[in-house]
Amino acid sequence: MELEQLEELIQPLLAQRGMELVDLERSRQKTRLLLRFFIDRLEGGITVDELAEVNQEMSALLDLETGIDESYILEVSSPGLNRRLRKLKDFQKYLNRIVVVEATEKIQGRRNFRGSLVGADEEGITLVIGEESFFISHPRIKRANLEYRFEEG
Repeated sequence: MELEQLEELIQPLLAQRGMELVDLERSRQKTRLLLRFFIDRLEGGITVDELAEVNQEMSALLDLETGIDESYILEVSSPGLNRRLRKLKDFQKYLNRIVVVEATEKIQGRRNFRGSLVGADEEGITLVIGEESFFISHPRIKRANLEYRFEEG
């Protein structure tokens, strides 16, 4: 089952609980399939008890609806403070925050960026690093994460 299909399958379950899918990863751990869902509340943070409840509900849903015919490991967790940014709404939510971006290819001589996210639209994102501005189109973003900074004082 493709990642998009998994996402579509669990969206109603999460929406019903006031939650959203932040990220989804599928990989192999030795010979077993690993499905890793990162979820959060639309408002506020998510608790460990909520993660455990959603894990049980997702497990039942996946067993009934996916047709996955092999043994798999299911992990459901919060995205953490340095959460991954994937969708346009993610980038727009964290405007004027520090993000770390890895590009698929060199842009203005570099592949890795750490700067203030000052723009996000359907075309891509704009980062400011020092006095320089960098535009990175969405297809050229390999990975982007929020960089959480603890306030000093």
